[in-house]
Amino acid sequence: HTDSMLIDLRSHQNARLENGIHIRIQNLQSIYNTLQTTYDMWIQNLKKYREECSLLKLYSNREIMVLIILLRKSIISNSIRNHFLKNLFSFNDLNNENEEEEEEEEKLTIHCLEHYLRSLRILQINLTRNQLIELYQKHRIEIRLNTDMYLKKLSEFLRDLFKYDEKIFQQTQIHNENQQFLVNINRSSSITNQLSFTHDFDLDTYCILLNIFENQLPSSYQILWCSNTTDEDIHLFFSRIRTFSSLTFVIMDIDKMHYRLRELLLHEQDLLTREQNKHGRVFYFSHELITNRKGLREFHIPAKYKNPNQTYQYLINLFKEHHIIPLQIQIIYGKAGIGKTHRINKEYKTDHTLCFSINDKLNLSLLISSFLLFDSNMINNNNPSIFFNISIHAPFETLNRILFSLFIYGCLNDPISGLIFSLSNIQTWKFIIEIPYSDVSGVDIQENFNQILPILSIISPLTLEEVTNENYQLSIDKEEELVARFLKAFENGTIDRMITITKTGREIPVSFEPITNINECRTYIYNCIQKYAPELPKNKIYEVSFTKFLYRRIHFFQGYYYCWNDNIEHLGSITIQQMINEAKFLTQINFQNNDYPRIYLIYDPGFSLHLLHADWNYVSNELKSFFNNHDPFKDIEYQNKDYFVECLSWLINIKYEIFMKIIYETKFILTENFAYKLFHIHERKLTKLALIIEGDTGLGKTFLLKFYSLLLNSKNTHDSLQGNIIPTIIENSSQFLLNIIETIVEQQANILSIFLQRIKSKILDLENDDELPNQRPRQIPVLLTAEQQQQQQQNNVPVDSVLLKQVKLSLKKYQLKKNTLYYIWETILDVSSENPMASTTTLIQKLHDYIINELANYPLIESSSRLKSLLQEISSPTIEISIEIFKEYLFHSQIKPLFYRLLLHPGITEEQLIEFMSPIC
Repeated sequence: HTDSMLIDLRSHQNARLENGIHIRIQNLQSIYNTLQTTYDMWIQNLKKYREECSLLKLYSNREIMVLIILLRKSIISNSIRNHFLKNLFSFNDLNNENEEEEEEEEKLTIHCLEHYLRSLRILQINLTRNQLIELYQKHRIEIRLNTDMYLKKLSEFLRDLFKYDEKIFQQTQIHNENQQFLVNINRSSSITNQLSFTHDFDLDTYCILLNIFENQLPSSYQILWCSNTTDEDIHLFFSRIRTFSSLTFVIMDIDKMHYRLRELLLHEQDLLTREQNKHGRVFYFSHELITNRKGLREFHIPAKYKNPNQTYQYLINLFKEHHIIPLQIQIIYGKAGIGKTHRINKEYKTDHTLCFSINDKLNLSLLISSFLLFDSNMINNNNPSIFFNISIHAPFETLNRILFSLFIYGCLNDPISGLIFSLSNIQTWKFIIEIPYSDVSGVDIQENFNQILPILSIISPLTLEEVTNENYQLSIDKEEELVARFLKAFENGTIDRMITITKTGREIPVSFEPITNINECRTYIYNCIQKYAPELPKNKIYEVSFTKFLYRRIHFFQGYYYCWNDNIEHLGSITIQQMINEAKFLTQINFQNNDYPRIYLIYDPGFSLHLLHADWNYVSNELKSFFNNHDPFKDIEYQNKDYFVECLSWLINIKYEIFMKIIYETKFILTENFAYKLFHIHERKLTKLALIIEGDTGLGKTFLLKFYSLLLNSKNTHDSLQGNIIPTIIENSSQFLLNIIETIVEQQANILSIFLQRIKSKILDLENDDELPNQRPRQIPVLLTAEQQQQQQQNNVPVDSVLLKQVKLSLKKYQLKKNTLYYIWETILDVSSENPMASTTTLIQKLHDYIINELANYPLIESSSRLKSLLQEISSPTIEISIEIFKEYLFHSQIKPLFYRLLLHPGITEEQLIEFMSPIC
C-alpha cells in the first residue's frame, strides 16, 4: 500500500512537471508568434514605404531602424535613443535629468544623422547643420506610434530634406538599353607561404572596378559584396537597380556565395533580364560564371582600365568635379623592424591622432564606433588624423574592402549593427598607414605593398615613404649619448683610468666629456654592435634593445665605485666588456632550451656590484678578480641563504626576508630556471622594453608573473612611507569597529553587556579562531518583546569593564584576526537587532559608507564581484547583507598588483583599458 502511494505521488509530480513545461513552451511559442507577426508587419510596411519614397531603398533595414531611433523623441532617461547614444558614445553621461544633458543628447543625435545622410553622397544637396536641425525638429517622431507611422514620418523627413523629385541622380551619359555585363576576374594564385596575403581582388581588379563607374563616384549602395550578404540584401539591391536607372551597380564576391544565395542571385538576374522598364547597368565580377546566360554579356575591358596611373588620375578628377576634398594619405613601408612605427610616432603622430592596430581580426562595428566618438570630440581640431598600424597577420581581403569603402565611398557601413560613419566634406582628414613586410613573401617591398593592399597603391601612389637604414638611423638622445660616451672611452682605452690626485692632494674622480656630435654617437654604438654582437639581426628593434640594456648598465660608470676607484686595475674595461655581453644576451635571450647565459653582474640602486652565476667554474678570470678569486656564494653570510634569492632581492631592492616570506606564502619553488626568468623580466621592466611570454597552457606563465608582481608590491606594502597608498584592510577595519563600539555600543549599557558576554570566548581564544565564517551556521537573532526587554534589563549583569578595555586595546593595536573582526561585527548587529531601542539601520549604513569610502580612497583594493553586487543592494538593506558585505570585504578583497599582466584580446575596448589602468594613473 505504501509503495503504491509513493508511485501515485511520483506520477502526480511528473504530471505536474510535464504540464508546467508544456505551459512554458506554449508561452514561448506565443511570444515567438507575436514577434514574428510584428516583424512581418514591419517588413510589409517597409516595402510599401520604399515604393512611396525610393530614398529608403538606399538604406538597409537596420540602418532605417537606427534612423527611426534617432528621430524619436527622448523624454525619459531610459529611452531607446538614450541607451543607443550611451552605448555609442561611452564617455558621454546622458541621464536626461537637466537641460544641459538634454542638449548634449540632441547634439549627438544631429551628429549621427549627419553621418547617415552624408553617406548617400547626393551631391546636388548642400545641407547645412542649421537646416538639418530645423528639419529634425519638424519631423521628430512621437513615442508610442506604430511602425507604419514611424516609416511615414521618416519618409517625410527624407523627402523634405532632399527635395526628392525622382531626378535626384543625374547622369550625363544615358544608356538606351538595359545592360548586364560579366567581368571575368583572374583567380588568385595561392602560394603556400603567402596564405595570409591571398585575396581575389588584385591591382587589376580594383582598377577595373573603379573605372567601370565612368563619371560616377560609387556609393556604398551601388556595390553588393556577396561574401556576407543575406536574402534581404539581394532583394533590396535588385530593387535599387530597377529604381535608379541612371546609376551603375556592381556585384562582387559571387564565387564565395553559399549555393542557395547564389541561386537566389541568379534568379534575380533572370527576372532583371525580363524587365521591360529601364534599369541601371549591372556588372557581375566572377571567374566562375559563364556568359551564355540569357541577358548577360561579356564586358571587354579596355587596356586603360587596368592602368593604375590612369585610374589614379581619373579618381583625382572625379573628386575635383564633385567638390570633394581629397584625403591626405601618408604610407610608411619598409622591412620588418626597420623603425617604421618609431618614425611615425616621432614625426607624424600628434596628441590628437587616433590609433588603430589591425591584427588578425578586424571588428568593423568597433571601428565605426571609435570613428564616430573621435569625430564627435573634434570640436577644436580641424585636422583630424588616423594611424593604422597594420600587422603582417591582418585579414587583408577584409581590410582592402574597408579601405575601399572609407576612401572611395567616403563612409563605412556595418551591416550587422546598422552603424554608419561618413567622412566630412569640409575637413581634411589625414591617414597615416604603416605597411607590414615579411621576408617569406619572396618579393621586394614595393611589390609586397601592391599585393597585400592594392587599393592603397592605386589611390595613393605619390605619398609612399620607404624607411631604410640609410634614411632613418638610430635615434640619438640622452640615453644613447651616455652609452656612446663610455663606448668611446672603451674604444680609445681611457676607460681604465683611476682617480687622479693633484699635487695639492685634491682627488679628482674619473669623468668623461659628453659627445656633442650625433653622428659620432651613432658611430660608436654601431661599431660596438658590429664588433661584439655581429649576430644580432640588423634592424631597429635589436639596436634599440641592445642600447637600452647597455644604458641601464652604463650608469655604473657614473657611480661612486667606478669614479673614485683607486686600486682595481682594468675595472672599466672588464666591466664594460661584461656589460656588452649581457646586453647582447638579453636582447635575444631564449629559454626554450637550457643553453642560456648564466653569468650576470647584479647592481643595487647605488650600482655596487654583485655576481649572479650558477657555476663558479664558468666565471671568467677577469670577473673572478673583482671578488678576490673567491666565490661569493661560499661566504659565511650566504651559508644558510638561497643565493638566487639574495641576488634577486639585491636587484629588486627588497629585503631577503621579505622575498623568502613571499616564497613561503605562495609555495613558490624558485628553481634556477625561474630565477633567471625573473632576472630577465625585471631587466625588461627597468629598461621599459616590451616582453612577450609564450608557452603551452599550464607551464606557469601566469604564476611567474603573479609572483613577480608580489615582489614588486612588497616594496610598497612593507614600506611605512606608503601608508597613504597601500590599503590596510585589517588595520582600518579594526579602527572602524573601535569607533562603532565607542560611539554607539557603549552608549547603551544593556547592549554592551550582552555584546561582551557573547564575544568573550572569541577574545579569550577559547574557540578555534581559524574557523571560516561560512562554515559556522549563523544564529538567527530573536527580537524580544517590550516585556522581555524590560525583564532582561532588570536581570542585566554589570558590564565587564576589564574585557571591554581588552577588546578596545586589541582593536587599537590591530591584534585581532579577520575572523574575530568579522565575529565582532556579526555580534554587534545581532545584539542590536534583538533590542527594539537600538538602531540597526544606522549601523548598516555606517558599514556601507565605510567600505564605499575605503574603495574610493584606496584604488589598489581589488574587491570581489560579490562585494560589488552587495554594495548595490541599498534600497532594502538587511542585517544579513551587511554581515555578508563585511565578510566579502575582509576575506576576499585583494591588493591589485603594481606590475600588470596585460592580456589583450581583439575585442578589448578603450573603456576596459581605462578601467584596467585607473589604479595607477
